Amino acid sequence: MTSKYKLFILVIASMTLLPFYAFSQKPNAGVSQINSGDLEAYISFLASPSMKGRSNGEPELDIALNYIASQAKLLGLKPANGDSYFQPYIVMEKMIDQDKSSIKIISESNDSVTIKEPMRQLFPIGAGDFQIEGEVAFAGYGIRAEKYSYNDLADLQLEGRILLIMTRSPLSEDGGRYIFEEPVWSSFMSIQAKLTGLLFSKAKAILIVPDPKSGFLSIDQQYPGIANELRSSKYLKGTKPMIMDMPAMPRIIFVHRSVADELLKGTGHTLDQLQKDIDSNLKPKSFNITGRRLKITEASMTREVTLNNIAALIEGSDPVLKKELVVFSGHADHIGVTGNGINPGADDDASGCAAILEIAQAFQSLDKKPLRSLLFLWVTGEEIGLFGSQSYVNNPLFPLENTVADLNIDMIGRVKGVADTTSETPMTGPDRVFVITGNQSKDLVKIANDVDGKYPLDIDYSLSGRNHPLQLFSRSDHYNFVKKDIPILFFSTGLHTDYHQPGDVAEKIDFKKMETITRMIYDIGYTVANRKPRIVVDNPYSKW
Repeated sequence: MTSKYKLFILVIASMTLLPFYAFSQKPNAGVSQINSGDLEAYISFLASPSMKGRSNGEPELDIALNYIASQAKLLGLKPANGDSYFQPYIVMEKMIDQDKSSIKIISESNDSVTIKEPMRQLFPIGAGDFQIEGEVAFAGYGIRAEKYSYNDLADLQLEGRILLIMTRSPLSEDGGRYIFEEPVWSSFMSIQAKLTGLLFSKAKAILIVPDPKSGFLSIDQQYPGIANELRSSKYLKGTKPMIMDMPAMPRIIFVHRSVADELLKGTGHTLDQLQKDIDSNLKPKSFNITGRRLKITEASMTREVTLNNIAALIEGSDPVLKKELVVFSGHADHIGVTGNGINPGADDDASGCAAILEIAQAFQSLDKKPLRSLLFLWVTGEEIGLFGSQSYVNNPLFPLENTVADLNIDMIGRVKGVADTTSETPMTGPDRVFVITGNQSKDLVKIANDVDGKYPLDIDYSLSGRNHPLQLFSRSDHYNFVKKDIPILFFSTGLHTDYHQPGDVAEKIDFKKMETITRMIYDIGYTVANRKPRIVVDNPYSKW
């Protein structure tokens, strides 16, 4: 079968996954309409292997959007963009032109070897057009660790050179343990720590290659999440891209293992042996690579990618207040396929998409609709820069001054376990849910707290605030509403070790807890939509 025919069959087959409510109305209205079985049906489809992680610009995301739009139609929701549920926008994507980019290793006799393996530029951010040529020095792990009297850079002339360094830090013989620090983490191995010492080195460039004990040949294999972010730089059409022109700083580029192997030919060293020697003696093995120089050429190209949001409406019942809106938002996109395989994105954010559909169904079941109108917004482009929500607030379907609040739902499907929680991945247990707020409105927070009292869940506000180290306040689609002085509540059960990994699957979702969270969000939205006095915004972003 052709790929298009396969996709058609997939869409048709998905109809078997439609929740039962589409064909048989439940007896009770409102909150009782929200149930775990419906949530599971939605997520099972959106996070199925056939959806390949719903990456932006890929046909599987289009299937997901058509699926959501079909559900909105079955619920009887009005298209919010005229007669269409779709709101298109364009993202500009700047990426490396692989055909015109290369790393050339040139000998003293001007013989050369060209390596065409992909490069990933870390600094400055995004692809660029440049050419660098210079002598090369091997600088071990690129680590300065005074605590251990270890310094890969001590005996090297850095200025004007291209430095080759390995990922991570000195390891045990089997590669399973970092020697400098316990537990299994070394502050010296982090890219951030290394760059702190290298950005002001006056080197022309710093090439980072996977260390041999990792077993990887490229950053695409070793750190697929980072690699995915570095494949291109993106910006919303009609806005200006972020440009960083810092000629005094070295370029930081991840390169393929073959670059290191070719550079070290004829030096009497191999990367494997150099790493073993460093790890066994904890003494640097840095040296200048003589008789060879590097010429790095990077060319870029730009393309337009058309993406879509899905927007559906329930009109309010009050002739005056129906001009005002309560928005329920979540993102339909995920990160797709990386070096680790398919990343299904069941929690991130098929859970939010499913919750919005259930909330819409709950409101639609009411004999009398709320006083204010309700906008159900499934955005895309979240994973690549919050572009879908940015596009919406820049080109709103309804006046932003009439938008009362945004209730954003992103990752509400998991419950804290033993193996999937760290300090960098905080999660809530069975009786808690994170609510992140910018504290723009005491009114909105009070409503949330009052509603929370009806449910066996405690709201945890500990991840709120602009200064929290995880910066979750600015990492989901509510943030673009914040910047327009619209008060928000952002609901999440937190991060986990399956975040942006193949393990984010439907089987790990706690559907009963998710049902309770979804009911609570519905109840908060119901209260906001029916309270005659409008929510007071007493701490707008524009005054921060």
